[in-house]
Amino acid sequence: MKKRRFGRVRKLPSGRWQARYLDPDGIDRPAPETFESKTAADVWLSLQEAEIVNGDWLNPDDGLVLLADNAATWITERPGLRPKTVELYRYLLRKHLS
Repeated sequence: MKKRRFGRVRKLPSGRWQARYLDPDGIDRPAPETFESKTAADVWLSLQEAEIVNGDWLNPDDGLVLLADNAATWITERPGLRPKTVELYRYLLRKHLS
């Protein structure tokens, strides 16, 4: 059996195939779904590898942070904002993200 250069594929008891790979940060990432064939799992892994090599890979966890939470944190981390500016930013957040 030939060892893959990137990622891993295994057959599940259900007969479907699971694909996994290490992301650029070294985190083990499974495919979001299983595949009907080993070939389909291999193709998916090849696409993930190409995205990483080309610098196009996006961390799937990045979308888990809500914009409102990120914006609120951004406001509190800005040193030296005047109270009126903080008030304006929070008002705009409430108005546009509610």
